[in-house]
Formats: sequence, C-alpha cells, structure tokens
Amino acid sequence: MATKLDPHHLVALMNYAFKDKQDGSPRRLDPSRHTLKGGIVDNHETNVRTFPILDALAHISVSRKESQVVAIGLQLNSRKKEIRLTVAENKKVTDGLVNHLTKVWRKLHALSCEYARNRSGRWDKSQPRSPEMPTEELLRRRVFLDLQGFELSLYEAVVALMLAVEVVSKFHDNPKVQLTESEWESVYIRSILANEHVRIVLADRKEFGCEILAQELGVMVAYSTSQSVGTVYWSRSCILVFRDYQLSEDPFQLRRALEKLTSLPRHIETLFRFAHSPRLRPALQYRLFTSAVPGMTHTVKLPASPEEWKSFLEVACHKRYDFQKTHAVELAEHFGSSKWVCPVHCECGLIQYLRTRQGNQWDHIPPFSYIGVSKLSCSACRIWIEALNERSGQKFYTRGSHGKWYWPWGIPRAEGPVVGVMARKVLDECLTYLASGKHQRSGSESSGASSDGAEHRLSDDQRKDAKAGCAAIVQDLGGSGFAFFEARNPDA
Repeated sequence: MATKLDPHHLVALMNYAFKDKQDGSPRRLDPSRHTLKGGIVDNHETNVRTFPILDALAHISVSRKESQVVAIGLQLNSRKKEIRLTVAENKKVTDGLVNHLTKVWRKLHALSCEYARNRSGRWDKSQPRSPEMPTEELLRRRVFLDLQGFELSLYEAVVALMLAVEVVSKFHDNPKVQLTESEWESVYIRSILANEHVRIVLADRKEFGCEILAQELGVMVAYSTSQSVGTVYWSRSCILVFRDYQLSEDPFQLRRALEKLTSLPRHIETLFRFAHSPRLRPALQYRLFTSAVPGMTHTVKLPASPEEWKSFLEVACHKRYDFQKTHAVELAEHFGSSKWVCPVHCECGLIQYLRTRQGNQWDHIPPFSYIGVSKLSCSACRIWIEALNERSGQKFYTRGSHGKWYWPWGIPRAEGPVVGVMARKVLDECLTYLASGKHQRSGSESSGASSDGAEHRLSDDQRKDAKAGCAAIVQDLGGSGFAFFEARNPDA
C-alpha cells in the first residue's frame, strides 16, 4: 500500500503536522559508519576532514538573507590533475555565485603556494595529520584584535553566549546531568549580558549600523573576496540573527544562536586550514572546473477537497479513525490549491545531477560521497537520500538533518523504485506520529508567551562581575579572542 502513495502528499501532511518545528529526529552523520569514495586522497581520516571544507564553500556562497541554500559536490581526476566543483541551489544558480566560488578557489590556491614557501622544515608524509598553521599566521587573519565600539559589543556578546552555552551543553548532551543553582545563575546572567550588548549593536546608528559599516569598508557583503570579508560577514551574521530573535516570540535558543553567530568566522578559518594543509594541497594545484545544476521543479497535485484528503488518510492509516474527518477539513483549508510547483532542494538536485550522464569527461569520474551544504537537510531530503542509498550502489551523505518538514518540496524523479522506498519511509514516520496522539492539535499556534515589552537588566554589580568573569577566562587563555575561540573549537 505504501508504494501507491505519493510521497509528496505524505511530506505535505508532515509539514502541516509539525508547522516547521522539528519532528524530534534530527540527526548528524557518523563518518565511521560509512565508506567514502571519490575523495581527494585515499585515506578515510583525511577525507573526513574535507567535509567541513565543502560545507564552508557552500556556506560562504550564500549571499541572500533568506531562502537561499547551496550544495556543492566534488569530483577529482588525479590522472589528468583536474577537479570539478558542481554547485546547486534551491533556485537557479547565478553566474555571480559561480564566479565567486572560482575567485575563492584562486585565493586558496595563492594562499597554499604562500604557505608552502614559508613552511619551516620538511613535512613528513607519514604523519597522520597535516602540520598546524603557525599561530602568528592565524592571529594575523583573525578578526578579534583591536575591536572597539560596534564590533567590541558583538565580540563580548559572543563570548558571553559561548560561556553560557558551554554550561548548558552539559545538560543538553546528557539530560540526566542536573545543573546546580549557581550554574543556572551563571547561564542566566551571561545570557542577559549578551542581550545587553546586542541591544547596543541593534541601536547603533539608528539600527543601520551593520549596513553602514559595510558601506564604510567599501565592500559588497554578498561576494567580497577581500581579507576584511571575515569582519563584515561576522558582523552582519550577528545582526541578522539577533534581529530575528528580537522579533520572535520563541524562547532564545542559545546553541542555535551561537552556531549562527560564529559560523562564518569558523568556515573562513576552515578554508585557511585547507590552504595550509600539505596533504590536501594537490587539490588546489589541479585545474579547476565548475558546473551549475539547473533548477528543478516538480508539479504536484494534492488532494483538492476534504473528501479526497479523508480518503488519503484512510489509505495511509490502513483503516478509518475519528480524527480523519476533522483533519481532512483542516488540510483542505490549509493547502487550498490542488496544484503546486515544488522546487527540488539543492542537495537532492545535485545528487541526481551527479548520477545522471551529462555527456562530458566527468561522466566516468565518481563524485565524492559527501555533499557540502550551507544548511542542514530537511527530513524529506534526508529520507530521499536514505532511500537512494538503499537502492543504489553509489552512496551520498550530507552532514545531517535538522528534523523539519518543508512544503512545497519536490522529489527529483517521480518514478522508479526509490519513490516507493521513500513513500514507505515517510509513511512509517507519519504513522509513528499519528500513533503518538499528537495529531490532536491545540487551538493555539503560539509556542510561548510573548516577550514584547519585557526587559530585564542586570544590576551594576552583576554586570561588573559577569564581564570580569568573562575577561578572566579569556585572559587565562592568553588574553586574545583567538585563543578563547580556538580552545572551544579545536576542530574548527
């Protein structure tokens, strides 16, 4: 019965059920459980280290504030010393994006040559890992030195948040571990301290501080390749994340905010390390080819009436239930039009493109198993990739899924065994959800109390102690923002 159901209908149902919330099954890739093919070198550990490089390239290719996700695939022909990067978007890939990626690669090539000339001593190829980049070189490229005003507030907000999240992580990683009262107090005070710094940032120059800063530096935030791009991107990311938080009624998500706030500097640092690695240097010496995946869409016809939705639910559940009639009315009202033009998400479109012969020299070069993405995959993409891997000898992976269901969402190909496998997998998750009883929706869509107008400030003593505590921790690590972030992100 599952193979007769259109997976699009099931994805639409799951999207309605969770309303863009996580379905409770976010997951990350465990490289140790998979065999990787088509990497830069014939070494599993080294190829795993290229995962964040592809993710970083995808991430820095994002230029629009919303609704842009980028995926990047890699193919390497060591015999001809050629490498190809294939890029996909949820929409059409622009020439500007491809040009930007090419410029970044050229700069990485130049940096790699510079590092090779300045590298002291000879590198022992028997070493399992590449030598570390000299600290002086890292410091020269960091954006945390000599900060003041606008950027100092950003820096202090990130430090306070990171220290707060460090405490919360113990509880997040193991819910059985109970935090002490003093630990919760430190989380609270540091969070409020961060918010106070953020208010300063948002109020800077009539709330246009970030945009004005970009103009003053004379760079295009979207595709700049100058060395100051780290500062501009970092500032802009902080602004956008916290502006979204101020307008949201949801609770402040410390971990999510931290990852967003520090993501661009972390990705930029990953690319510096790529350029510095003698083991990965051959990839930057090869002739670069780039290709863009054409945007793909799939026209889907959903049930158009409560009766059709009710019939669909009965087939999906294998029997009739009382809730189906009410649910069917809600679904018909929610989706309205029966025809939808559904975009194929970039990671799925890229994988389908790499699996299809294009009539060029790359048809016989196996792509790297790992697909770099600027954003975690949705649940529908995760399941489609799992279904494809079950039915194909060629495996593909992304870094994981955030556990959300999006609509509209299109499958790359509407026929074949993969469609049936995906329908079964989505149906299994759908039935698990229905069996949980959570389909009895509450009358309110709000996930929390409104914070409009609510504000709490620290006392002068609390603020002084909190800032002193943060400064002391940074000072213990050498007094630089570089040392602080390096200690908390040793693998970044």
